[in-house]
Amino acid sequence: MSKKTAKKRREILPEEARKNHAASVSALNREGEGVKPLALWVLSAILIVSGYALLHKVDPGGQNAWAILSPALLLCGYLLIIPAIVYTYRS
Repeated sequence: MSKKTAKKRREILPEEARKNHAASVSALNREGEGVKPLALWVLSAILIVSGYALLHKVDPGGQNAWAILSPALLLCGYLLIIPAIVYTYRS
């Protein structure tokens, strides 16, 4: 057997170790599965709502800091929807 094929072969785990490993991996997946997408959806909603709420503080000339902050919040909120969708429907 050459060195390449020897490196490609994986060590066969005993039956108990294989069950424990599978249980620990599935437990990790269950714990963190719904937390990240939900956090992204909530954060994007908060950014969008706060961006619209701050729009009423912008002066008609658009020369104050709110004229920069509110569109930035809106843009960040809308762009955060894309990773939220990706993490929600990931297989």
